[in-house]
Parts: sequence; structure tokens; C-alpha cells
Amino acid sequence: MFAMLKRIIVGAILIALAVGVLWLDWWMEQARLPRFGTGDGGNIVLLGLPLAGLIALLVAAGYLELSRLAAGTGMPALRFSGMVCAIMVATLPFWRQSLTDNPCWRELMQITLGAAVIILFADQIIRYRTDGAIRRIGTSLLAICYLGVCGAVVLGIRMQFGMKAFILFLLAVKCTDIGAYFTGSAIGRHKIIPWLSPGKSWEGLVGGLVFSAVAAVGFIAVTDYLAGGADAAGRIGLFAAAGFAVVVGLFGQAADMCESALKRDAGLKDSGSSVPAFGGILDVVDSPLLAAPAAYVMLAMLL
Repeated sequence: MFAMLKRIIVGAILIALAVGVLWLDWWMEQARLPRFGTGDGGNIVLLGLPLAGLIALLVAAGYLELSRLAAGTGMPALRFSGMVCAIMVATLPFWRQSLTDNPCWRELMQITLGAAVIILFADQIIRYRTDGAIRRIGTSLLAICYLGVCGAVVLGIRMQFGMKAFILFLLAVKCTDIGAYFTGSAIGRHKIIPWLSPGKSWEGLVGGLVFSAVAAVGFIAVTDYLAGGADAAGRIGLFAAAGFAVVVGLFGQAADMCESALKRDAGLKDSGSSVPAFGGILDVVDSPLLAAPAAYVMLAMLL
């Protein structure tokens, strides 16, 4: 009971912090801040600065945790250069705004990933020569793709589809987590994959998806009512919102199991201890990271 109460309190604090960042991001968008000078008397409004900053911090912390997990299995990572590259990749949707419409920038992600590979090779050769080259570079690239590329997709949802769609995405993922935790704790009996994630049950999964669908429908209904039809062109229907929540919630639960595979390999229950009652940063952000690609595709079809 105490552990559940502690989890509720810490969860409420995390939600409050997230709401604060999202509100600041939304307020700066309405105020058209910050502005990037173009040199010709004009300026470009840069969206998503607070969220990009938060994602950069989470990616940095997640990279260090993943590096520790990997080191425990004999697969060390290039900690500093890899972390910098992961942050660079994760924040690409923000920096892309300040670039011109030159066609070459359409390949910006590929260019950045290519540069990351070069940086990793250079760091490995300068510091370690050939010792453990495949292990270090391979582990670092896994972390860059996991945290950097998926982090960029998370930020891309906000940049491409707006704050309302981004909040809907977070609700779909995290309400599934919350619903699954409480339903599984109460009536969970049949484990999904006990050797991989012994705490996850089929009952919890169903409860989480139902809670997520209800939260998504409620969010869309309330925001549509408050908008008074002003955003009809970009509106997601209630049934579509429920379907979106179920699909994204499923991907979020699968994503949590993917992170469990890494922790089990390292022989650890949690990725760290930086978030009381939850574990590490990776234990908090794992589900949004790998659910983001599915959410992005669905939003592209719905909006």
C-alpha cells in the first residue's frame, strides 16, 4: 500500500511538471516566441523550445542509464560523444525550423546520423584505438537510434501536428500505463510474458487500454467543446480518438517490454533510481519513445 501511495504522489508531481512544460510551450507558441532572425529584416518563429529542451535532458539522462545497463553486459558505450549525438538527433525537428527550404535539408536526419557514425568512429579510434570498437560503436548506435531517433519522432508529433495532438499522444500512452498498473494490481492473474515482464497481466492490459480510450475520448470531447467548432478542419472524431488510444497504448505496452529485455539482460529490475517509485528515466520514457512512430503515422492519416 505504501509503495502504491508513493507511486501516486511521485506520479502526480511528474504530471504537474509535464503540464508546466507543455503550458509554457503552448504559451510561447501563442506569443510567437522565440524568434530567429533571418538577416533580411524578417524572422522565423521557432516552436517547441521548452519541449525540445526537456527532451534533450531526458535523452541525456536516458543515454547515461542505457550506457550503465550495457556496461553491465560487457557492451560499453561511448558515453560523451554518443550522448551528444543522441541529443543532436532527438532535437532535429526543432532546429529544422531555422533552416532554409534548400532540398538538401530534406535528408537532414540521414546526414545527422551519418555525422554521428563518423563522430563515434573518431572518438573510438582516438581514445581506445581498436579495443572494443564493434562493441562500443554498436552499443552507442543502438542508444542513438533508441533515444535519439525515437525522441525526434516524439518531438516531431508536437512540431507537425500541434500541441493538442501531442497531448492526445501522451494521454494514450501514459493512461494505458496508469490503467494497466492499477487494474493489474487489483485483478491481474494471467501474465502476458512472465519471463520478460512478470508484472504485466492480460487483465491489466485490457484495463489500461479501456482507461486510455476513455481518457482520449474525454479529452477530444472537452477540447472540441471549448473550441466551439473553430478547429473543425483538424478535428479527430471521438471513435477515431478511441481507436488511436488503443493502438498507441498497445505499442506503448510493447515498448515497455522492449526496455524490460534490456534490463533483464543486465540483470536489473529498473534502469536506475533517479525517479522514486518508478526507477530510472528510461522506465518513465520507454513507452512514449517506441509508441511515437505508430502515433505519428496514425495522426498523419487522421489529420
